[in-house]
Amino acid sequence: MPGPRSFRRTPTRRSCLRAARFAILIIGPRHDATGVIATDLLRRTRVWLVDIGLEASLEEGAMMATRLYTPEQFSMTAGVNVPFDLALIEDLYDALPRRLGETRLTDLIDDRRFAETIYRVALADGITDRVTYQDPPEDAS
Repeated sequence: MPGPRSFRRTPTRRSCLRAARFAILIIGPRHDATGVIATDLLRRTRVWLVDIGLEASLEEGAMMATRLYTPEQFSMTAGVNVPFDLALIEDLYDALPRRLGETRLTDLIDDRRFAETIYRVALADGITDRVTYQDPPEDAS
């Protein structure tokens, strides 16, 4: 059985990381097994999001922006999450490079500059101050 270090170098893991995508999610109901079902707002797809911390702390209807990795039928976050609300859209639009401001949102979501702008605006507006990270409980592993 390969150890954790060998898994880090597997083609499956590398392809999963390369295929990561940025998303704006609306948190939905809890999944029967673990995690939550979320909706990717711009792609209009459902995502099974497995994240112990988010499952415990986000309420249904909450919105967030994050990068998703999807190694199997489930997705997980890259660990950096930004609370998102519709009021952020105006600041976001003003901060986008001019030529990106005219791009459809469904195309814009795949442009790395969109994610960078969301993170930059969230930091400048103090939105990220609302996010706290904590270690999972001992019985979570």
